[in-house]
Amino acid sequence: MKVKLSPASFLCFFCLVFLIHEIHDWAHFWASTAVCGCLGNRAFDSWSACTACNVGHTYQQAIPWLAGPLVNYLAIWVGWGLMQPDNPPEKQSLGFTMVFAALPFPRIMAALAGGGDETAAFRQLFQRPDGSNHYIVAGAGLLVVVLLCAPALIRAFILVTGWAGRAIMFPAFFLLPPLVDRWLVNGELNRLLASGVLSRQILRGGTQLFVFVWAAVLLMVFVLFRKSLEYVLEYKELNV
Repeated sequence: MKVKLSPASFLCFFCLVFLIHEIHDWAHFWASTAVCGCLGNRAFDSWSACTACNVGHTYQQAIPWLAGPLVNYLAIWVGWGLMQPDNPPEKQSLGFTMVFAALPFPRIMAALAGGGDETAAFRQLFQRPDGSNHYIVAGAGLLVVVLLCAPALIRAFILVTGWAGRAIMFPAFFLLPPLVDRWLVNGELNRLLASGVLSRQILRGGTQLFVFVWAAVLLMVFVLFRKSLEYVLEYKELNV
């Protein structure tokens, strides 16, 4: 199958990237709120527990860290299921875009560097007080991330045909969305938030109106153009 992006599918794909990112951060936020019993704060690409949070049990400390990546892996594995060979092209196309919109590349790279949400949770759960098993915990985090991401990425790679698809389009879907996400969400949106754009506080912990407006716009655009993601992958016509 060949990859074909229309303006609508391009826009909708990146809305899905940002929307999954938002749900990821909200999952961190609400899990932290449930564990701590008080509201923390949300900015773009970040979250924090409330200052009064006092969690005694290690497993409770790990829950907010695991809640965010759970969203990504849910999207990745739903995408894997939609890309089954006997599914129609529309479902396979939607699955393909879901896998890459969940940003598997930064999950793998963060774990490779010994960081990321998954490894942070593993440290809460399994690392010894003296840190003597630091590298074992980091290695376990990396292994889990790779095992959760690899099947869907392999299926997506097989689904795309031709040298251009596998040498250009697959790496582009794998590498470019995280770069755009980091530039826009972590950089520009946080800069606007800090400058006071839509700064009215909505939640007691300090979460501002701008965060909610951004999520609402993403959801609206995605709903309007979601059908376009069913045509990102197309069967090549064979000359007989």
